[in-house]
Amino acid sequence: MKNSSEADILAVVESAKRAASNLMRTGRVWEYSLLSRIMKSPDPIGRMIEELQSRGNAVVGIPTKDPAPAVPAVPDTKYKTHWSLPVHLRRSCMRTSSEADILAVVESAKRVVSNLLRTGRVWEYSLLSRIMKSPDTIGRMIEELESRGNAVVGIPTEAPTAAVPAVPDVPVEAPAESSSESSGELYQCPDTTKQGTSLRERMASLGYYKKHSLDHDLLVSFAKFLKFDLSNENFKQEVENVARFLYFMDPQQASLLFVRQHEKSREYFLKLSEAGLSKQTVQNYIKSVKRFLKFHTGSTDLCFTDRVLHEDCKNYSSFLDNITMATSKQVSKETTRKRFDTFQEGVLSSTQVTAVLAAAKKDFLAVIGKLHAGECSPGHQLTLTELQLVLYYLEAIVILEHAQRPGVVEHMTVTEWISRRRDDTRPGFVVVAVKEHKTAATFVLTQEQEMWFDLYFSEVRPVMLGKKRKRVEDDDETDERFFISSTDKAIYNASNDLERLHKKYQVPKVTSQMARRAYETATKELSDVQKTKVAGYLTHSTATAEKHYRMKEIGSAVDAFLRNLRGDSE
Repeated sequence: MKNSSEADILAVVESAKRAASNLMRTGRVWEYSLLSRIMKSPDPIGRMIEELQSRGNAVVGIPTKDPAPAVPAVPDTKYKTHWSLPVHLRRSCMRTSSEADILAVVESAKRVVSNLLRTGRVWEYSLLSRIMKSPDTIGRMIEELESRGNAVVGIPTEAPTAAVPAVPDVPVEAPAESSSESSGELYQCPDTTKQGTSLRERMASLGYYKKHSLDHDLLVSFAKFLKFDLSNENFKQEVENVARFLYFMDPQQASLLFVRQHEKSREYFLKLSEAGLSKQTVQNYIKSVKRFLKFHTGSTDLCFTDRVLHEDCKNYSSFLDNITMATSKQVSKETTRKRFDTFQEGVLSSTQVTAVLAAAKKDFLAVIGKLHAGECSPGHQLTLTELQLVLYYLEAIVILEHAQRPGVVEHMTVTEWISRRRDDTRPGFVVVAVKEHKTAATFVLTQEQEMWFDLYFSEVRPVMLGKKRKRVEDDDETDERFFISSTDKAIYNASNDLERLHKKYQVPKVTSQMARRAYETATKELSDVQKTKVAGYLTHSTATAEKHYRMKEIGSAVDAFLRNLRGDSE
């Protein structure tokens, strides 16, 4: 408006002020019931666009084929921003405070308004589309609204909030003793008896799970770097760690300016420890932030666009190195304490190690019976609980009975299952080799177990993937993970699945480390040659994939020893 009169310019400024005031008074507070109705409507994206536009927001990138939604009247809300904040503070909230304190609050409020107007009003259509397609649309929308400075009120206490991670604790329910059918309880129902007692609940109640949107440019580029440049399969966890850290440093906007807040950063890591996180977990958070900074200083144009900030980032990395060095001794002490506690616990017997397999076997065989008898088409008549039981039981066989690390379950591929080979000395057994693991591994299955695994592969796994039954030769994606969760994704943490199985059948928890230690201790009376074979079977000394394939030759002998130890018959 360089050619306009001063009066016209002032009129536009006043209009913008009124729009900003209206947005602050009516556009920031969202009722949970309203969000619920929007998500349940036939066209949630269109309905959400209507609501956003009615509150003074703009939605960009709408496909031309989508009709422009009608704009309803602005809803009333009991949460109002005062027309004159200084007057309100002097008369009510801060009437005994000094003028300097009041002005400081006013300036802070101005920054919040400015940030909301700059970053909170414009919504990308693609972002709304991703939110509506997510498994938890309301929770994801709440998270996005709160990250933009909005408030969501009226959230039911039983509804999951955006701050709580997606993996809930699993309830313990005893199986029916007399029923020939498999147990019908779902594995992942929330356990209301443990609300507020777990570390996860405590972290959520303190607000440490709040995070900025993972769709922010800083986090999206970091996620791509982890996934494609570093081939990090579990990159999302690291990105979420950084998103939580950035939210603590500045709830209003994610940026790199946290590198100029050393004291607040130190406070965050201290608070994580006070909340109950182990020193090693806190150090993992620090490592995530360091990698985030390393990416932005070494793999972006930051050194050209803002040299001062680039230098601050490098100095901050040194600051994090000092924190890591200071906590490394605490991590060592923590590790030593865990080892001592393990020593105090003693070593389990082989019967105790596989107790959960014995407890769940009746239910498991009932499901296998359905599949083997052809009662299902294919697997589609099984409940989610029954599908999960088959999955968890087979994982437990690998981890507990064959004393393999959880990573073997997580990394085993379809190709490796198809490539299993018969045992030359015992035709009724097969050897499965898993190569893509930190130490390559082999394990030996009986003929019956091979049948279970094959039924899972042909009947259950396609249902987990949401696909129709396919023959082995029709499976083009031969490098897919063999074990698939009910969310049609590769198993992220086999230890969690194992723990769920123990909780369901009320059997004392046995971890992979406890199982491996039990088998290692049982070898103390063996000769050195036999001990070496067992150590190799447990992939303690197999440093390369080439050595791994030589392990096939001794896998049969060691498996026979382990079966004799457990009292199994061939």
